[in-house]
Amino acid sequence: MLLNERLRLLGYKKKTIRANLIAFQHDFKISPKSTLHRLTIPRLKELTSGDIQLNLLARTIYSESRGEPYHGMVAVGAVVLNRLKSPEFPTSLVEVITEPLAFTVVSNGQFWLKPQQRAYRAAREALKGKDPSLGSLYFFNPDKATSTWVKRLRIKLRIGNHVFA
Repeated sequence: MLLNERLRLLGYKKKTIRANLIAFQHDFKISPKSTLHRLTIPRLKELTSGDIQLNLLARTIYSESRGEPYHGMVAVGAVVLNRLKSPEFPTSLVEVITEPLAFTVVSNGQFWLKPQQRAYRAAREALKGKDPSLGSLYFFNPDKATSTWVKRLRIKLRIGNHVFA
């Protein structure tokens, strides 16, 4: 599959391949100084091999909730998908995941950790409509959250170390 085809699968539709690559690198916090063959192309291939939605969601679930109960992993996936359905958030999965300050795992690089099968199973359940988060649009670990705005959220439930709101 050509490079531009992979970028288009992820929703990058600028006029040039270069512009799409720059946008991809920016969104997924890949240094533009890295050579294309060292980081950008392998990571682009990782996301566009197989089921793209499943890959994106499993990576987000794994990097955000590894070590949490399985039920909580499914809930994290549901939150991502709830955002996708909400008019308050972007309209594509890539945009929801890479929205600035939405998921710290994108900016700190943990998004690129290889997900375990458990994360893929949780992603499949969330994609099939299971929502243990009860329709939540947010989740956070109250012991680690540093943003003060989370205190304004109405908490619906707690699963493991995460609260869902």
